[in-house]
Amino acid sequence: MRSVKGSMLAIVFASLLGVCSAEASADYRCVIDRLSLAQGNSDPTYELYKRNYVGKEFTVERASGLMAGVLKNSFVTKPQVIDIGSKETSYKVVTTMRKEEGAGAGSNIYALTILEYEHAKKKPFVFLDNEAVFFGSCEHF
Repeated sequence: MRSVKGSMLAIVFASLLGVCSAEASADYRCVIDRLSLAQGNSDPTYELYKRNYVGKEFTVERASGLMAGVLKNSFVTKPQVIDIGSKETSYKVVTTMRKEEGAGAGSNIYALTILEYEHAKKKPFVFLDNEAVFFGSCEHF
């Protein structure tokens, strides 16, 4: 009888672990709600950014940090996942590109933070693309 109880406990534990692992590995689908530019939000450049980005989607492959869609974070260099996120921490990924790693036009920095610890289905995000900052929400899919 004891081994049956132990086996049942092992099955329940494994099932719970599978559910947690599935959530921890679920990728993100994100929508941009607003943005801000370092030089301000009242010139034609801002309006162009707004038309091209607000309301648009991108995805994030959680394991690698790779973003695809209207926002991207990997052109030559690979993203680095700094924190996979949890009930207590945000998901964080950073990508840098030095001048010599690109086309010689300059360096770039990209940083994505998704508030994984938020209890809501939609998790707020902030994404820094050099001098542009994007805000919105992400969901697991």
